[in-house]
Amino acid sequence: MKKVFIIFLVLMICFISQVQAANFWDLNSKHWAYQYITSLTSSGVINGYEDLSFRPEGTITKGEFIKLVIVAALPSWIDLKDAESNFNHWASRYVWIAEKFGVLKNNTITIGNIDKPITRIEMVQIISKADLLMKGEKLQATEKIKFKDVITLNNEDLQLLKHAISKGLIKGYSDNTFRPTLNMTRAEAATMIYRFKE
Repeated sequence: MKKVFIIFLVLMICFISQVQAANFWDLNSKHWAYQYITSLTSSGVINGYEDLSFRPEGTITKGEFIKLVIVAALPSWIDLKDAESNFNHWASRYVWIAEKFGVLKNNTITIGNIDKPITRIEMVQIISKADLLMKGEKLQATEKIKFKDVITLNNEDLQLLKHAISKGLIKGYSDNTFRPTLNMTRAEAATMIYRFKE
């Protein structure tokens, strides 16, 4: 009887999770990122909040985005349970893995900045490096950048941006800008991770 109850409880939790993933009260099917968000939430890659909201226009933190990228790119032979933590934070083990692969430089993400919103260029740096260093993809930097507001980016960032654009991971805005220092929204991040996983 006890085993039957446990199985029933597990099935109910899975069912509720799937229902919640597809029924955020602040996300309807007409939202431009609906397909990407529901796909990722249904597969457990990204989550909503306890009040059943997703907050698609809210910002995403450095720690949250690093976790999404690492989960999407992690080789099957690595167990997250074996990851270490450099500091006391729920996302620190993902930071540790990113550092080990060279996706992040050591100590660039700390307890002091991990919960701060991530910028568009920071996302490009992380996801492009994960594509190259964790997935083993070749650098694709032949794409010509037409954005008028990236002239101040260094050469490495320009190469990583070209790679992300070439792979279809990120796009600019209709006014021909990229807005590198702008904070990314949760909807934009979900879209990028969805493309990264494909």
